[in-house]
Amino acid sequence: MVRHLAWVLMSASAVSTTAVSIAPYVHHQNASESIQDSYMVKFKSNYTLQNHLSHVGLNIALLGDDYYSLDILPGYHIKVNESVLQNIIRSDSGVEWVEATSVAHMPNLLPAETERNTMKRWQAAVEDLAPPDLVMQSSAEKMSLPTADGFWYWNESGSGVDIYILDSGIKIHHPEFESRASNFRGWHHTPYLNASHSTMEDADSHGTCVASLAGGKALGIAKRANIINLKVGSGRGAPLSAVVKALNDVRDTHNTKKQNQDRPSRFAGSVINMSLFGSDRSLALEIAIQEVLRAGIPVVVSAGNEDKDAVNAIPCNIRGTVCVASVDRRYRKASFSNYGPNIALSAPGETVMCAGYLGDEFGVTFQRGTSLSAAYVTGTLANFISYEKLQSNTDLVMRRMRDNWDVGYLEDFPAVPASPNTFNNNGFRKHNKLQTQPYVGAPHSPHLRR
Repeated sequence: MVRHLAWVLMSASAVSTTAVSIAPYVHHQNASESIQDSYMVKFKSNYTLQNHLSHVGLNIALLGDDYYSLDILPGYHIKVNESVLQNIIRSDSGVEWVEATSVAHMPNLLPAETERNTMKRWQAAVEDLAPPDLVMQSSAEKMSLPTADGFWYWNESGSGVDIYILDSGIKIHHPEFESRASNFRGWHHTPYLNASHSTMEDADSHGTCVASLAGGKALGIAKRANIINLKVGSGRGAPLSAVVKALNDVRDTHNTKKQNQDRPSRFAGSVINMSLFGSDRSLALEIAIQEVLRAGIPVVVSAGNEDKDAVNAIPCNIRGTVCVASVDRRYRKASFSNYGPNIALSAPGETVMCAGYLGDEFGVTFQRGTSLSAAYVTGTLANFISYEKLQSNTDLVMRRMRDNWDVGYLEDFPAVPASPNTFNNNGFRKHNKLQTQPYVGAPHSPHLRR
């Protein structure tokens, strides 16, 4: 039986003869590990930070530590003790709720087996020498191994698209990225984590691997996309308050680029990859994701590596996300992959070749996990966005994904709860597309901004 999601709403009264209504405290019963004294505060409609300051009577930043605005809610994050939370913040009638900050984890990948100087062999003829996992995602029909079919794609796939990787960091100078990878806003240190993890460098190779499958020159789907590094986590996971803040900043940057279209620009649109997961739900994360979707940015997430129904896996269970499960090279469910009706589609995730490093040596590594599957789908959406400049129309991006995915290929998924039998495909070799189209549904001329 599917267990219903629930959360605890706690309230109290001030010690006086007159009861004072205080804002609900939201702490989800099955949430991932919570961060002590860390909270996200949500204002009611039409209530402003200035109104809240008038109630508090002093600078909010003086109440505690790690204060930053979360306009996307709207509200803010802060670390304070229980007394301040109860008697000052929650006592403001303009506060809608306060949510404890939990941690989302990046699914573990298999230990890397990095090969030195192996990237060179992929530079000359990517189409012919593409890994089987990549070849599967442009195939005209269900593949039988072995195959030498090659990976087929539009030669400007991903051009002008910003792929935002919210992860453990990226080794942006890895040759797989051809100087197309950069740190968000040119930062050298991430504002989303504390000082001990503040460098934008990859903390454990997870982010670098994911980024290479979304937009790497030899290993990725969208080979001309811009790879944007937003480090929101480390080996210990990602605080959801950091993820919400990062989504806030991505939305603002995306909207600014859309507004500057009167200037010469190759900006085609954006897509977000979040290969991380937690348990139960987060009201703040739900709001943030809906806001970036409204701005025109698709959000691709991993299903998780626990071999269970993803009904309680966030952000997979948040409406509007594209949640991706893993299969092997024979289209069979990967042993670790989560499943269920929250899944949108599946992609390769079993022993996949991706960008790796060992110290200062760059090369490739073989990994497994739903993180990798999500990255492939992110690259596929970037392909559609790029060709049509879909800066604002996430519904049309989803339609392109559905019109081009493969149906009926998957095996070994549990019958209950059922998972969609849909497999990622960039559509380049689909039989039902016109010769003038790079995928089903594409206009005959690229770059029609929508």
